[in-house]
Amino acid sequence: MNLSFSTGIVPSNFKAAVIKPLLKKPGLDPELVRNYRPISNLPFLSKVQERIVAKQIVDYLMRNNLFEPFQSGFRNFHSTETAITRVVNDILLALDKITSLMLVLLDLRAAFDTIDHSTLLHRLEHCVGFGGTALGWLESYLTVRTQFVLHEGSESKHCKLRFGVPQGSVLGPLLLAIYMLPLGDVIRSFGISFHCYADDTQLYIPVDSGDSAQIQRVESCLAAVKGWMSQNVL
Repeated sequence: MNLSFSTGIVPSNFKAAVIKPLLKKPGLDPELVRNYRPISNLPFLSKVQERIVAKQIVDYLMRNNLFEPFQSGFRNFHSTETAITRVVNDILLALDKITSLMLVLLDLRAAFDTIDHSTLLHRLEHCVGFGGTALGWLESYLTVRTQFVLHEGSESKHCKLRFGVPQGSVLGPLLLAIYMLPLGDVIRSFGISFHCYADDTQLYIPVDSGDSAQIQRVESCLAAVKGWMSQNVL
């Protein structure tokens, strides 16, 4: 582990994932590919290494106040429970003022699979402040990864992972949160409240009856969010 960290190189055998397709629910047609969920299995030692790195990254982000304040995913003392508590509380406060509230729920499709590596490395360097061997290690972690499907004893050819963070990894969710850091500033620029959990985002704003300006603000914010998502391959 220490040799890997000091050289900034992740061993190649740590970067080969075995994909095992499992039916999403019992009783689904096994002949249809869309009924399967691809489960990614990584070597045990690679996950040990990722946990060591994840702890250091989380400590660094917390110490330097770099986490998105309204992101409840992948953080100590934050959960789906704290996320829904905050959103429901804000909704009830608005209703106590006899005000309607517009809530928009956004859910990304295959977010972990479409992350652009060069964009992520740019975020790590310029938004988070990584450099030197630390940034080199993360670049080594992301690049030259392979995966293959193993099903009923048959093995597919090994394919390179050119995009995304590894499914089933420890670092993947944390890297997604860093990748999406600028999104909070996009939403805040419209004066709209929001809360995130991983790749789920809730936008909400009080709306008085007949107040078209607030509705137009939400529409403008959604257009900006959609544009940002497109630019970032999400």
